Amino acid sequence: MPTTQYIPTRLSDGTSNLMHLLPATDQELLSEIHPGDVERVFGPGEDIDIPEKGYTDPEWYWQSSDGTVWGIGWRWGQTRLRGRGGKLRSSGFWFEGPSPDSAVEFVNFIRRELKIT
Repeated sequence: MPTTQYIPTRLSDGTSNLMHLLPATDQELLSEIHPGDVERVFGPGEDIDIPEKGYTDPEWYWQSSDGTVWGIGWRWGQTRLRGRGGKLRSSGFWFEGPSPDSAVEFVNFIRRELKIT
């Protein structure tokens, strides 16, 4: 079976909070990840400094082999799964949303890379 490949990217435009796609166990796992954990494995993230909106920690983004953009960020100190689909809707403006299965697959990638058991 082919596996999804993830490559680092700076493509964060159009991403949003996708925590609702994850089961509670994966939401809990993400909540225990801190920026330093991600930086130790992936290097420096994209600096975000919008304190009035709660964004003060770096964010990291990856693009999957199907074009979906996934990211990990923090707002008000709370970890968030961020992302957007890889295909534009027929209107040509908004991206199709990724599936819950794809979100879980991305969290499993993060789990493996950060060596979280």
